[in-house]
Parts: sequence; structure tokens; C-alpha cells
Amino acid sequence: MTLLNKKIGVIGGGIGGLASAIAFAKFGSQVTLYEKALVISEVGAGIQISANGINVLTKLGIYPDYLKSVGFPKNIIFKDYKTDKAITEIQHNQDLNLPYMQLHRADLIEALVARAKSLGVNIVLGSKAKVINSGGSGSKIKVNNSEVFDFDLTVAADGMNSTVRQYWFGQRPSVFMKQIAWRALIPSNGMSIEPTVYMGINKHLVMYPLRNGKIINIIGVQSNKNLVPESWTNDGSPEKFYNEFSDFNTSVTNILSDITEVKLWGLYSHPTLKSWSHKNVVLLGDAAHPMLPFMAQGSCMALEDAAVLARVLNKINNIDTALKKYENIRKKRVTAVQKTSIKNGKFFHINNLILRKFFHITMLFITKLHPSFLKSRYNWIYNYKA
Repeated sequence: MTLLNKKIGVIGGGIGGLASAIAFAKFGSQVTLYEKALVISEVGAGIQISANGINVLTKLGIYPDYLKSVGFPKNIIFKDYKTDKAITEIQHNQDLNLPYMQLHRADLIEALVARAKSLGVNIVLGSKAKVINSGGSGSKIKVNNSEVFDFDLTVAADGMNSTVRQYWFGQRPSVFMKQIAWRALIPSNGMSIEPTVYMGINKHLVMYPLRNGKIINIIGVQSNKNLVPESWTNDGSPEKFYNEFSDFNTSVTNILSDITEVKLWGLYSHPTLKSWSHKNVVLLGDAAHPMLPFMAQGSCMALEDAAVLARVLNKINNIDTALKKYENIRKKRVTAVQKTSIKNGKFFHINNLILRKFFHITMLFITKLHPSFLKSRYNWIYNYKA
């Protein structure tokens, strides 16, 4: 299925949807992207893109030309929540072949939109799109329960609560992990901070600067038995956030006290789908494989999906064969990253005091002997070329 002049419909204007639209457009496809929001606004907070994701952004012509206000941290420090003492660190950007960036999600979305438009992608906002038919020579998308449009292929990149997945692939219940995440942004007011992970008991907190140090991105994750919806747009209580992390050292709590707005969502495990495609409809990113945040790989996996999907479809004439190839390439890797993320979450939240002390001392010792140890453990993720 050479992609030249093929009509591709994309549902979802997030990172995965925009990246796939760009990837298809670069192969000469006629791409229309539907996004239900009326405007693509400054939604979200800080995200981290490792070398595997930057590789895709470079191939798509987004980095460096379209991306501004990007931070490249020298390292990410892991500290004890109480003492503020360093436990270990991951060294980043020591190797120019393995860059690591931190940026505001809105800045990446803005860059993706600009690049997509430069390639002729038609972005239609305020459009609730659903696939009403798939098979034969293509798929049909109905927009706002009104007009119907024909496409050779529809890419569903409509997120972890994907309506396309629910309709075409069945609604399989997700499992609440008894963990919740808080997210906030505050102005730095001239304060300089290093990217840091504070490891607590049954909780951890991440901070790093954004937009040339003008903003501080804050994410807190904690164990919590009370059910919380899986949505990044839920408003939380700044006072509650502060109280839940008030046992952290004063360098942390002083920053938390400045928070005036916070988002709160529950973390869920999603069952693995048997298939990511149904005839002429294919899932991508969180719609196919929602990721827990403990490896900061959700955006990178969506970028990789986009690059691989467009490439195999352009090389393989039979669409069924091409979509199976896409799944075969992506599923094993995505599953491995998901498992690694779950393990990381356990390390961040060790509650056994003896085991916790042993782990911290061991990591401190290993880091002194082999400073690049932690980074090297994840090179199989970062070195990947989609």
C-alpha cells in the first residue's frame, strides 16, 4: 500500500495523532485530522522525550526547526524525601547520540501542528469523529453525527479512553492500581532547580524546570485506595496535595506551598488487546497501549508507533499484512516498556524501612563506581530507532 495520494483519516489531535498525520503526509498521503476540542490550547504540563522519541521528531522534521524552549538536563537526581540527600542519578546528554529533553507538552503540540500544516494536513477542530464502517476498500468516519467521509485508512489516536477502541475492539475493564498522580505548574520566580525525583514511602515526587527555567513542573504520585477517575483534567485540591506530601523536606514543601491549581488522576492498568487493527482501522499510542508514567515513555511510544506504522504501510502493499507487521514490531517492545515502568514504580515507593535503606545504600555505591549505570540499564529503550 504505497501511501502516495492515499486518503488517511486521523482521530485525535494529541502527540500520537499529529505525529502520525505528519508521517503519512511525508509519504504523500492526503491526511485529515479530527480533534474534538475547539482549540488546541495549552493543555498538559511537562513531558520528557528521550533519544528514541527525539529520533522520530528529527525524522519528521520537527526537531530542531519547530521546537523551542527545550531543556536538556545533564542529569536527573534521585533524593531521599526526608533528608534531601542524593541517592543516585541518571546522567543525560553526556552522549550526543543519546539526547534527552524536557519541555512543556503544549510547546510540542504547537510544533507538531505547525509541521503538519506545512505538509498540507487538514486539521479539523471541534469534530467528534467516529468510525462507522471499516472493510472492503476503506473506512468511513462520521463527524459530529452528521457528515460522513471516506478514507483508505483510519488511524485512531484518541487516547487512553479511546471511543474507537471501545466500539471496534470491545470495552475491557481497566484496573485501578491504587495509585493517584498530582500535577501542577508554578512560576519559578527566579528559583533555580535541578531535575529531581524525591523517593518517599509509598509515594514520590518529581520536579524539573520548563521554558528556560521560568516554570517548575511538579508531579506527585502516591498510594491511595480511594477510586479516582482516569482523566488528566480532574481538578484537585492544592491544600490536599500539600498535606499528602507535607512529610517531605522543606525544600519541597516550600515549593508545594506556592501551588494554586493542581490536577489529579488515577493510575490504571489496561488489559492487552488481542489486536490493534480491524480491517481499515488501526490504533496508535495510548489508544492501543496506555502507559503508566514511571518510565516517562508514553509520548515516546506514540512517536515510535507513528513512524513505524507509516513506514510499514508504505512498504507493504497488502494492508492486512502491513498492519500485522506494525503490531509485530511494536507489541513486544511496548509490553517490555510497560513492565519496566511498573518495576520503577515499585522502586520509587519502597515502604519496608530495611529494604529501603539497603536499596539506597546499594544505589549510592553503584553510582560512585559506575556513574552511567542507571542510564545504561535503559539503553535498550533510548537506543531504539523507529
